[in-house]
Amino acid sequence: MAAAGPVWDGKVTRVEQVRWRAGWGVGLGVFVAVFVLVPATFAVQDAWQVPVPRPVAFAELEPIATAFWLSWAATLAVLLIPAVVLALLPPARLLALGYLLATTAVGTVLCATTVGLAFSGLDPV
Repeated sequence: MAAAGPVWDGKVTRVEQVRWRAGWGVGLGVFVAVFVLVPATFAVQDAWQVPVPRPVAFAELEPIATAFWLSWAATLAVLLIPAVVLALLPPARLLALGYLLATTAVGTVLCATTVGLAFSGLDPV
């Protein structure tokens, strides 16, 4: 006699976990780098009272305060903390990787551009 429906074999089927995609992390990382990094760095520089380097000719570069470079590095490091936290969750590891790579890459380009503008005298501050 045939069974009327599916036969239960005793195995528990588990629902597949939904994995977050890296694209969401890339989008979030670009957003944070573009709209948060530079204003946050300027806020840190104001709070630490970091002297802004004065524009000079390339041959006459003067030493720049260490706090100026630390403000950029510290702000970028703080903005990368969400990637570390998300990496602890297995379904969000791709999201964390996308966020980490996008924030680091775009943030580094923005930092270099903004510092270059500060040296050339086109600083927005």
